[in-house]
Amino acid sequence: MFLGALFLTAANFFLIWIPVLIRRTMDEVEQLGTGQYGDFGSLFDILFSSEAGFILAYNSLLLIGTVLLYGILLFATRQTLIVSSRKIEFDIRNRVIDKLMMLPQRYFDSNKSGEVYVRATEDVSRVREYFGPVLMYTINTFTRAGFILTMMIIVNPELTLWALIPLPFLSVFAYWISGFINKYQLIIQEQYSTLAEKAQESFSSIRLIKAFNRQDYEQRKFEEQSDSYRQKKLRLDLVESLFHPTLNLLIGVSVVIVIWKGGVMVIDDLITVGNIAEFVIYVAYLTWPVASLGYTVNTFQKSLASWERIDNVLTEPVDIRDKDDAAEVSDDQMKGSVTFKNVSFKYPGSDEYAVKNVSFDIDGGSNVAFVGRTGAGKTSLVNLIPRLYDPAEGEILVDGVNVREWKLSELRRRIGHVPQETFLFSTTIRENIAFGVDEATDEEIENAAASAQVLENILDFEKKFETMVGERGITLSGGQKQRTAIARALLKNPRIIILDDSLSAVDTKTEDAILTHLNDQLSDTTTIMISHRISAVKNADTIFYIENGSIIEKGSHDTLLDKKGHYARMYQKQLLEQELAQI
Repeated sequence: MFLGALFLTAANFFLIWIPVLIRRTMDEVEQLGTGQYGDFGSLFDILFSSEAGFILAYNSLLLIGTVLLYGILLFATRQTLIVSSRKIEFDIRNRVIDKLMMLPQRYFDSNKSGEVYVRATEDVSRVREYFGPVLMYTINTFTRAGFILTMMIIVNPELTLWALIPLPFLSVFAYWISGFINKYQLIIQEQYSTLAEKAQESFSSIRLIKAFNRQDYEQRKFEEQSDSYRQKKLRLDLVESLFHPTLNLLIGVSVVIVIWKGGVMVIDDLITVGNIAEFVIYVAYLTWPVASLGYTVNTFQKSLASWERIDNVLTEPVDIRDKDDAAEVSDDQMKGSVTFKNVSFKYPGSDEYAVKNVSFDIDGGSNVAFVGRTGAGKTSLVNLIPRLYDPAEGEILVDGVNVREWKLSELRRRIGHVPQETFLFSTTIRENIAFGVDEATDEEIENAAASAQVLENILDFEKKFETMVGERGITLSGGQKQRTAIARALLKNPRIIILDDSLSAVDTKTEDAILTHLNDQLSDTTTIMISHRISAVKNADTIFYIENGSIIEKGSHDTLLDKKGHYARMYQKQLLEQELAQI
């Protein structure tokens, strides 16, 4: 940065000598015409006389050298300042992404994905403009204006004061408009985030939109957001469109003043005609620094607004993090037992508890299940085990150690989690399955796929494991996506595996095969399953029935049927539905 500023300062130093050389050339040629260097009959004779030719050639060489040095230094400026700003952009973007990866799930629950995306991309690019163009133009404005004003005062202080008369009006105008730009830039960037979120939502749900024939409806909703963005942007564009003409008007007034007052001074023999030309060029040189002031102020305000949004991310507290003395346990030591002690949890901003005063023990290597109505709190409960959220009250123990005392990476590495909403990355099936394991072998990937009962489907594809899937696995069926996600979890060889309703899109035959594998080959792994189908959980060692965030029944399948409570009624209802489906 310092080197770039030095290059730019040197470039402007050479720039100011161009008017000096032009003025000297004009004055010396004019002196030839007055007879100091001899008598000439016409201007043509003056220009092509040997004396004038020498003056023109000598000053032209100086001009060429000066312009050449100015250009070289300006190139060096851009190669230092702009390149440095790109490196700063790289560092800031990495810091933002690193922080976003560290932030707890509650942050993403309370912020729209489109807004988060804009902060990591568009806002970072705008901040980069501060360290690049804004800094470069600011240095350019002050150094060039400083050199020019110094030269103007040296030539004639009085004419300098006359030429600078419009500048106070310019300063007031720039101060007023910068506040307006900053205000509207914040509003526009928030609206842009909303617009990006709407576009992302529409594209990710395009199949649903088409299935319900809601293209026109979604188009109207998008146009409403787009029109709101357009109107706000037009208000800002109106102010920006007035800014540059006003600047040019004030610069034009300065030129007129210089010519008028300079002409009077030439008549009074206070300055030469060359001085007028010199001042006009100086005023022209001031045009870009003053004109860039508008761009600089505008871009600075945009950068400032973006930095405020980025700073909100960087200063966001990380509630779920490792303690300094976090426990590290080897794979052999971890047994997979889970204990909840009077655990309660509610989502940020909610007054109601999603989990209320829950206590239970799960032995390592056992098979347990949670059932209940939709919204009962099953998913909220299991999300507390890998610390996607922390409970508001109570404590959760894994192998007798509070999860807050575990090192996060160690805890999550030993937990295979198949969430309720299956997500596949826009890459190959191989990379999707191997997502949680570094350098997984082909054999390990194939074994995981076979265990999840998806190997045959993959081998039927033309490119097999190299088959590309979309952002949400659009080339795969719902069951294939779920089984691919299960294979991803199994490849980790976890000590605890959580299946959050991850067999809902699988037929009963495939479901039985997957569950049989889990029981036979993962007998030492603690299996925690959430399901709405009794057929998937009836063989579990312990079944917990949850209602309104609390456990109201627990026991084996047969024990719960004997109680004739909520679980038994749920089982009878599903049997009736199966009988009706067969009629």
